[in-house]
Order: sequence, then C-alpha cells, then structure tokens
Amino acid sequence: MSAIATTIDPNEIATFQKLSHEWMDENGPFKALHSYNRLRLPWIVNTLGKQPSPNALKGLRIADIGCGGGILSIPIARLGANVDGIDASEQALRIAEVTANRSLPHGRNNLKFHNGNVDEFAKTHTGTYDAVIASEIVEHVSDLDAFLDACVNLCKPGATLFFTTINKTVSSQLMAIWLAEDILGIVPQGVHDWDKFIEPSALRLALEERDCKVGRLQGAVYNPISNRWSWSNCDHVNYAITATRV
Repeated sequence: MSAIATTIDPNEIATFQKLSHEWMDENGPFKALHSYNRLRLPWIVNTLGKQPSPNALKGLRIADIGCGGGILSIPIARLGANVDGIDASEQALRIAEVTANRSLPHGRNNLKFHNGNVDEFAKTHTGTYDAVIASEIVEHVSDLDAFLDACVNLCKPGATLFFTTINKTVSSQLMAIWLAEDILGIVPQGVHDWDKFIEPSALRLALEERDCKVGRLQGAVYNPISNRWSWSNCDHVNYAITATRV
C-alpha cells in the first residue's frame, strides 16, 4: 500500500483481507455481489450502446475500480473488453488471478489486475478508458473527492462512468447494516460504515463539478430469499448512476 495513498482506508482493507478466501464462494459472504452481476452486466452493456452477445464489449478498454476478487472484472473480460482491475487488497487479487486463470484460459491477455490505489494508477493511465466502473466501492474510500478525481481522470473524453453504491438514509442504516449484516448475515459484518454512505444528489453534484454529464439514476433492491436483484424506483438503500466525461 502506498504511503501517499489518499483514497484507501486501512481499516476497510484489513476487513476485506480477512475475507479474501471467500470471494469466489457464490453461496458465501459475497453471494449478493455475485447475484448483482445479473443486473450489473446488462446495465453496463446496454448503457454502452451494445447489443447482448458473447463479445458485446469487444474492443472497449474498461477499468474496474475496487475489483476485489474479480467478481465483476472477470465476466466483463469474458464479454471481450480489455479490463484492468484495481484493488488495494493483495490477497483479494491473488484470488482474482487464480479464478481468471481457471475460468479464462484463452482470454487472460485482455484482463490484468493491479495492486494499489486508484490515485496513483490514474497518474499513469490518464484518459485511457472507454468506461470506468466503481461498483460497491464508493462507500469504502477514505477520501471521496480524491477518489472521484481519479475515476474521472481515467476516462477518455466521452467515456462512461458507472457507480453503484448505498444511499445515506435511515432506511440504509436499517437495511444495509442492521438487517443485512447483524440479523441476516447476508453481508460480512463490519464492512459498512453509514457515515461513508452518500446521497445520490451529493454524488450527482460531485460528478457535475468534475465536468461530467450525469445520466439516469436507478434504485436497486436485493431479495435475500431468492438471492436476486431488481431495478426499482426506490433508491433509499442501493442505487446505480451513470455519468459521461464531457
């Protein structure tokens, strides 16, 4: 971890390091993230104006920030994109490498993982990507302004940014922390800090201040019984938002 990292929270990293062996267990602590792919992948493909196909994202260069064990990076690479996954957890990336080698035996040339913080990565990859994905990571960074600066700087002009995160409401405190972590155990206990959650209006404003045109906001709802996500008009807990770098 870089001594000058500004977006990495050491406490957050320590928590996820302990869970690194669980990343690829689709019935384990990260099963909701695995399930989320059924919503996230079509959302990404459709927003980028592509038709569903085995190589829907071929030719696009995409950065997956906070990629963890590769839950989203690997399926995106499978769709043909050239993917760089960036994460501060070395252990999580080891899992990602092993999983990618096993599941993408002929396609590892279009998927690379990088250990470090997005601030430093952006300095050497400015204006590189057609799309930047920050899915379920905004609520874990220590400096949101620096994090968003880096995400935007990674984008080519006209590139799309994808965010999924958690709203800062009473509902999110009850549902995303008390119920999900403490009662149902569908999310690892201690991974969320309500003070780091962000309201959609605040995220929208922050992106507009960085010369981004903000797109559609959608709520997302998780059903722990069926282990399925669906889009919703309610954004009181989870939500997704896109933006375009002007």
